[in-house]
Amino acid sequence: MYQNQPSRGQRMTQPPRMLSTKDCAYLTDALSWELLAAKKAHTFAMQCSDVQVKNQLEQIGQLHQTHYDILLNHLNSGKSDQQYYGNQYNQ
Repeated sequence: MYQNQPSRGQRMTQPPRMLSTKDCAYLTDALSWELLAAKKAHTFAMQCSDVQVKNQLEQIGQLHQTHYDILLNHLNSGKSDQQYYGNQYNQ
């Protein structure tokens, strides 16, 4: 079995060094969902005439944009880690 894998029901404290194909597919889907939700909220806010509803939709869109940015930053930082670890193993 995998090393450092938590037992069932426990949370991982650090991400694994390598992601499975299924993990990558899920992250790709999650990025798509967050970006789509942000775009829809923005589109609906632009069509709204009620100021309170418009503000709520803009806040929702910003929240989804933030989630998208967080996921993307995690993935980008993981690439630099992979490059570092890859360089360590290749030397």
